Amino acid sequence: MCCDFAVHDKGDGNPHTHIMLTMRAIDENGKWLPKCRKVYDLDEYGNRIGEHREDIVDWNKRENAEIWRHAWEEKVNEYLEKNNRPERIDMRSYERQGIDLVPTVHLGPAASEMERRGEETSLGTLNRDILKFNSVRKHLRKALAELIEWIEEIKKIISELKEEKEPTIADILIDYLNSRQEAHSGKSRYFYNKDLAVDLKQVSQIVTFLQQRNITTADSLWKMIEEVSKIQSRIDSADEKIKELKKGIKFLGDYAKYKSVADEYSKKKFGRDKFKTEHSKELNSFYRAKRWVDENPNATTKSLKAELEKLQTEKAADEALIESNYGSLEELKRAKFIISKVLANVKYHEQEESQQSTQKSKQEIIE
Repeated sequence: MCCDFAVHDKGDGNPHTHIMLTMRAIDENGKWLPKCRKVYDLDEYGNRIGEHREDIVDWNKRENAEIWRHAWEEKVNEYLEKNNRPERIDMRSYERQGIDLVPTVHLGPAASEMERRGEETSLGTLNRDILKFNSVRKHLRKALAELIEWIEEIKKIISELKEEKEPTIADILIDYLNSRQEAHSGKSRYFYNKDLAVDLKQVSQIVTFLQQRNITTADSLWKMIEEVSKIQSRIDSADEKIKELKKGIKFLGDYAKYKSVADEYSKKKFGRDKFKTEHSKELNSFYRAKRWVDENPNATTKSLKAELEKLQTEKAADEALIESNYGSLEELKRAKFIISKVLANVKYHEQEESQQSTQKSKQEIIE
């Protein structure tokens, strides 16, 4: 196989390489061999019943492209490591890597050039929307993970307390308010009342927020977070399916819209290059759509729209459910801060009492 490549780097932030490979083999005398050959189909008696074409070499097979892409990935990562760079590349899609994010789309040279000039393109806008969506998804998942981790910490602390009955969250908040009163006791009357009013308002909001959702213990708060996580997972899954359905609807539309142009191009015997140049946008859209249609022969616009409407309705219902059950993330964070602080203080005093008791026992033994 022969390879012809050219590296382009004009210093404009878009370094790239063009690679062209031969599709035909060469014999020992330097003569080009055909790309494919005719093979006859035979019946059980050895009689010819048809024929088909067979590639001479396997250079155009998808599985080989996969092998070469992986080899390229390993070589790039090898040199990144040699140069002490933290980056690594992976030629697999997000889906194959098990990464639950929406991939951006390829801009192409025309859209890339327009974006560099500061001109917004539909593909560029789509990529920016995808990046924002992924950022929000990461933030929400991180927040949920932190809350789940916190619940485990709180449950552990509570299980270590010597109280026979688990304190409710409301009890803990009242203890916090009492400790704040003591903290403000050395202030003047004006600042005492002012600062205590702030604490009262904050605790009142948190108690109301949690009680409205029947969250009275760490266990009930854990169940609520667990439920929200499941609902969010359904929303994420729906988003992925909605995106695929919209893409399918667009492809079906493009297929029907530009089929006549493609048919006209295939029938042309003269002026094909000129026709292809003049109708490149329509032809490219048609062939992209055709690949999708070929892979989804039973899909119809009506069925896809019906499924899309059903998913959007289910997603809206789940989002409304999260809004009513999850409420304000900031309120949960405030509750987390205060409850953690009070429980940590209770645990500290218990340890202090235990140490004092131990010291007293040792002193009695000595005496």
